[in-house]
This record gives sequence, structure tokens and C-alpha cells, in this order.
Amino acid sequence: MLVQMRRVDIIAPRTSAARVLRSVHRAGVVHLATFEPLPGAGVFGTERPVRRDRVGPCGAAMLRIAELTELLARPAAPGPLVDELWELDEDALTARVDALDGVASQASALAGELLRLRAEAARLAGYRQIIEGLRGAVGHLPSVRGYGSTGIVVRSRYRAVVSLIREELEGLTDGRCEVLSADIDADRVAAVLIYPLRVATEVRNLVGGRDLEEVTLPESLAAVPFDELAPRLAADEAAIHSREATVEGELDRLATVHGPLVAALKLVLGDRLAEARVLDEAGHSDHLVAVCGWLPADRIEGLRARLVEEVGPEVLVVERPSDPIARSTPVAFENRRVVRAFEPLSSFIAMPRYGTIDPTPALAFVFPLFVGLMVGDVGYGLALLAILAVARRHWRGSPVMATVWPIGALAALATILFGVLFGEWFGDAGQTLVGLEPLWFDRREAITSMLLLALGIGVAQIGFGLVLGIVNATRLRHRREAAGRAALLASLSAMVVTLASVGGYLPVWAGQLGVVTLLICLVVLAATLGLGGPLEMMGVVGNVLSYARLMAIGLASVMLALIANRMGGLAESVVIGFVIAAVFHVMAFVLGFFDASVQGLRLQYVEFFSKFAEPSGVRYEPFVSVVGARDRALGSGA
Repeated sequence: MLVQMRRVDIIAPRTSAARVLRSVHRAGVVHLATFEPLPGAGVFGTERPVRRDRVGPCGAAMLRIAELTELLARPAAPGPLVDELWELDEDALTARVDALDGVASQASALAGELLRLRAEAARLAGYRQIIEGLRGAVGHLPSVRGYGSTGIVVRSRYRAVVSLIREELEGLTDGRCEVLSADIDADRVAAVLIYPLRVATEVRNLVGGRDLEEVTLPESLAAVPFDELAPRLAADEAAIHSREATVEGELDRLATVHGPLVAALKLVLGDRLAEARVLDEAGHSDHLVAVCGWLPADRIEGLRARLVEEVGPEVLVVERPSDPIARSTPVAFENRRVVRAFEPLSSFIAMPRYGTIDPTPALAFVFPLFVGLMVGDVGYGLALLAILAVARRHWRGSPVMATVWPIGALAALATILFGVLFGEWFGDAGQTLVGLEPLWFDRREAITSMLLLALGIGVAQIGFGLVLGIVNATRLRHRREAAGRAALLASLSAMVVTLASVGGYLPVWAGQLGVVTLLICLVVLAATLGLGGPLEMMGVVGNVLSYARLMAIGLASVMLALIANRMGGLAESVVIGFVIAAVFHVMAFVLGFFDASVQGLRLQYVEFFSKFAEPSGVRYEPFVSVVGARDRALGSGA
């Protein structure tokens, strides 16, 4: 069900405003709303005589902490440290940030050095790759002092550029040069230009004027002969990597010592800035501040008592009169533990509007049954239950597992139930091996029965959805929609009666009454919903026919299981046959539950929810601090 919400104004003296916001923040129950003065109140204005600076000391401190966070590793902030910092005032918090200035300078210097070292290592590695690529082609060169070298890399399709550079370099040096080239890989050609150092500037201009990738040696290696470059480069790279490790170790040490404090300060400062923004947007008068928001009706007294205890009796929590069906009212769910797991699914497409019926209980009841009806195999249900049990044990604290486990377990139990009714255990393996017989009917033979069952379920659920739609329309005071949905419900009932009469299950007069009812419903629909009213009636028929997929997916599931058994039985070896059957059963298991889940949800969202669900609701998102969020998580885990 949806929680009953109330809109309140929290009014406090301006001198207590910061403490009030802090208490509200930690309570974590108020969904903040834009402040709007009551008509004729005349006390609060939307213009703030003194606008609070959103940056301020905490904002500046947050920028500094954010920069330091980027430099250090990010460990989790210890809870006790967060609690300690959360109780500090603005001056004390900024003082703790100021105390980290030396750490920030040291971390910044180390990070800058690490960046330079990595760039230098990458540059040397690129040049070493060129040297190693050329070594086999050029062999051993004599050591010639007074000569420099420049490495270039070009794409293989531009290999002719190397010859052009050779010609220009020979003209520049009167032939006192050498250009050595070799393929590095399939896409690149490397070349080394060897030339007298006196023309180094001209050579750089020559290379720089072309679309080339130049690999420039450090000055310390500029005059080293080509045959000595590789070992020198390897040695320099080793030295750089050693220094990299040292710098990374220093940064890790800083992160170990100061990282928890930095992470905690970032969380607490984020809360302070959020409080400053809320206070800036609150209602202001000369002496008072008013914060407006929504919270569950049963939490009002608890919030009032908390504010009196933490701030004082001068804080007032005043309930504001509001429209019980207002679109702006936030929506919160309140369901039992098993049903609660389906809340993300019921609000996946859109949040239901406040004041309407919560679709979660209906979804929690029907969806697992639909999955079980479509898969309908004891073996597959037991396998799914075992997989979920292992996953739950491995990821017991995971929020995702807390949602997946109830949904999956109910679907698995429903699959086992229908598997018993249909007499299926890994297809017909149960019937062959242990004589398992269907208690209801055999899906392989009773296709017509399955189709009638699916359509009957469709009529029942669509009819129930229309009943809920009438209730919702009545609550929202949409009289025309309520009348239109009532006419759709009556027309659906009349169609069923007419078809039953044609089939001989009801007397002829019942069919005649059904036809008359259909004509009346057409008139009512045209009057309430306009020209689209009669089309809505045809849409209801289409919705019911969509439930035939329950039969189709179910038939496909059992046939896949039968194919797995037949394929395994074709093998001459028992072991090979078992492996083949197991592989096909795994495929049938995955496809069966996947298709059943997708189609089951589609029937809920498209066919069922469309008959009553009122979307465009606002999700309840309380203003909660990091401390309050942690306390809430611990409470729910307990």
C-alpha cells in the first residue's frame, strides 16, 4: 500500500536555523518541497533579505578536499570518524581541512612527478621499440662521436616519405648522414636519422614540417651512438620504473594515513553544502525561517519530539492543509517484507500517483504464478531454487540479492507447483524414470485446454484491473473515466456471456441480454470517452487475447525440455547422452525463465496496469545525511 503523507512547515528562529536543518537532515524523513507562503499569511517572503553564500568556507573547503581526493586513493570513510566530524561546526571543519594543506602540497608534488615519470617512460619505450625493430636490419654500427639521431614512425602506406627525407637529409649534410628503416609491425615503419649534431636544428625543422610521429631522445642520449642506445634506454627505463614505484609507495602511504580523514571530510562537507542550499531556498522573514516538506503521517510526532530535544521548544512543526490527491505529493510504499521486494518492479515504468491503489501486492501475487505456469517443471524449479540459495549465501548482504531472492524463490516454488500439476520433471524424464503423472492435464496434449485457461486468466485479470481502475478514477474524482471503465467492464462481461451462450454453456436469452448490454456499453463509451470509446472496447479484447502467450511460452518450454531428452537419447554412450541432454536442458532452463519473466512482466505493465494504474507520481526521497543513511541501512539490515 501507499504511505499516507502529510505536508508540514518547520518554523524556527533564524538564529536556530542551521541547527534545525542539521537535525532534519540526520532524521532523514522529510521530502523537501519548494516553500510557498500560505495565502494571506504575509509573514514569510520569497525574497531573502540576506542571501546565504552557497560557496562560503565549507564550499571552498569542499573544493580543496575534492582535489585532494583525486590525488589519494579513496578508502571508505570510517563510521566513527564521520560521526565525530558531523558534530563539528563550520569553523572546526574548515580547520581540519586547513590542517591537511601540507599533505595536499606533498601529494600534488608526488602526483606531478608520477605523471612526468610515466610520460618519460612511455617516450623511452616508444624509442626502444624503434631501436629493437631496427637492430636486425642495420646490424652493428661503429661508434661515431659528434653525431645525433632522431627516430620517426610513419604508417606503412606512407613508406615513400622515408626516401624523400633521406634525399633531403643528404643534401643538408653533404651526404654525411644515414637513414635506417625497418618494419615495427604490420602498420608502422620506423626510421632513425643519424646526422652531425651541428645540423640538429635543421633536421628537426625538416621532420617537424611533415605529418610524422617523432620520438625524441633525452638530451643525455642525444650523442650516444646507435649501437649503445638500446642498453642505455633499458637502463633509463628501469631507473624510471624504480622511481615510479617509490613515488606510488609515497602516495599509498599518504592515502593510508590521511585517506580516511579526507573521505570522511568529503562526506560531511557535502552534507553541510546541502544544508546551506536548503536554507538558502527556505522561506525567510525578519526573525523566522520556514522549511517546507512532506513526510509520512506517522513520522510527524517523532520528528517534532526530535527537534524539541535537539534544538528546543521554539521549533514548530505545523501540518499544512493539502489536497489528498495532489500530483506533487511524494509516493512511498509500505508493504510486508516479501511484497516489498516487488516494489522496484511495480515502479519500474512509472511511480503510481499518490492517492491511488498500490499495484505492488497484485504484481507480487500474479507475476510468480505466471512464471510458474509458463515454465511448469519440477526439475527446473528445484534448479532455480538451488541456484538462488547458493547466490544468497554468497552475497547475503547485497541489496540486489535482497530483492532477487524473494522474487526468484516465489517463481521457483510456483514452477515446482505447476510442474507437479502438469507431471513434468525435466520434460518427460520424470514420467519415464519414476512414473510421474500429471495431476491436472498434460500440456503436450491439452493445447486447447491451455489456451482456454490462458484466456480465462486474461479475462479475470483485465476485469480485476478495470475494477481497480474504477476505484482509482473515483478517488481522483474523474467521473467520466470511472463511467468509461465501468462500461468497459460491463462490455467485457457481456462478451463472455454472449460467447458462452453461443457455445451452449448458457441459455439463449443470456446471449441476447449480452448483445443488448454491449450496445448500451458502446453508447456509454462514446458519451464518456468520445470517439475513442468504442476502440477502447476492441482494445480490451486485444488485451485478453495477449494472454494466449501464457499457453505459447508454456508449450515452447515443455517442447524444449522434450528436445533435450530426445537429443540425449540419440547418443550411443550413456555419458555422452547425459552431457548432451544436460547442455540442452541448461539452454531450455535459461530461455524458459527469461522468456517467462519478460512476457510475465509485459502482461502486467501493458495489459493489466494500463487498466487502473495512474502514473506520474513523485518518488519519496527524504533529505537524509550520510550518518542518517548509514543508520537506516544498519537498521534495515538488522
